[in-house]
Amino acid sequence: MAGDETALPRIEQELETSQELAGQLLDNLAQKLRRKRAARHAASGLERAAHYVQAYSMKRMATEVGQLVRRQPAASLFVAAAAGLLIGLALRPKGPLR
Repeated sequence: MAGDETALPRIEQELETSQELAGQLLDNLAQKLRRKRAARHAASGLERAAHYVQAYSMKRMATEVGQLVRRQPAASLFVAAAAGLLIGLALRPKGPLR
C-alpha cells in the first residue's frame, strides 16, 4: 500500500510535466507555422512585383508612381524617407563614427 501512496503523486507530476512539454511543443509549432506563412506571403508579394515589372514599361511605371504620389503625398514622403534611411544605413562606413 505504501508504494501506491507515493506512486499517485509521481504519476500526477509526470502528467503535469508532460502537459507542459506538449504545450511548449505546440507553441513552437505554431510559431514555425506563422513564420512559414509570413515567408510565403512575402514571396508571393515579391513574385507579384516581379510580374508587374516584367509586364509594364519603365515609362508607364514612372507615370503610375507619379499618380500615386499625387494621390497620397504623405505616404509617399514616408516611403521616400524610409528608403533614404535604409540606403544611408547600408552605405555608411562600418567603422566607429567620428
